Amino acid sequence: MDPDWELLSAWRSGDRGAGERLVKRHFGAIARFFRNKVSSEHDAADLVSQTFLECTKAKDGFRGETSFKRFVFAIALNVLRLYIRTKHKRQGEALDFGALCVKDLAPSSMSSIVMRRREAQLLVLALREIPLDQQIVLELNIFEGLSGREISELLSVPEGTVRGRLRLGKEQLRARLAELARSPAELQATLTDLEGWAASIRRALDRDDGDAGPAATGS
Repeated sequence: MDPDWELLSAWRSGDRGAGERLVKRHFGAIARFFRNKVSSEHDAADLVSQTFLECTKAKDGFRGETSFKRFVFAIALNVLRLYIRTKHKRQGEALDFGALCVKDLAPSSMSSIVMRRREAQLLVLALREIPLDQQIVLELNIFEGLSGREISELLSVPEGTVRGRLRLGKEQLRARLAELARSPAELQATLTDLEGWAASIRRALDRDDGDAGPAATGS
């Protein structure tokens, strides 16, 4: 049996410890999902808590038609979209997440992720300057190591759409990096080891998330 389903079944039966273990299994991925889409660690932590609170409320209605991971990510996406609509200055306007980028929400704000190496920080900042739909799939690809097919399954989006967003996202990422880099040498150093810089960002996020710990669960 799927370990997630075993833990969920126990949680539904009143085993709060099983719920906490289930949250812990997915806490890191959800925390990483939010961190570069907000401007403060407080907002990121709040969105993680909201996601798992909604998960707690909805757990009894989940019937296993999909994976628990997809179930949690669907909630996280809804929480993120609500957050962005709330933060957006023109709240009455229909938002196009295929065009809107995180930086549009607060042009002067910085990411809550701070890296020592300039190349890694460039990558963090450039990701915030590409459309949100592309940022989401690109970060799932480079931070979580997911393939186009896996991202498609996780987000319930056609694989062809995901691959198109990945292609466009990488093109726009390179363009943003070229604008942000202080010199051709800095740009080259960033582009030639994107996977390495992405891995260093994930390690930093994992350290931060380890300090924060998983959100508590209710009955």
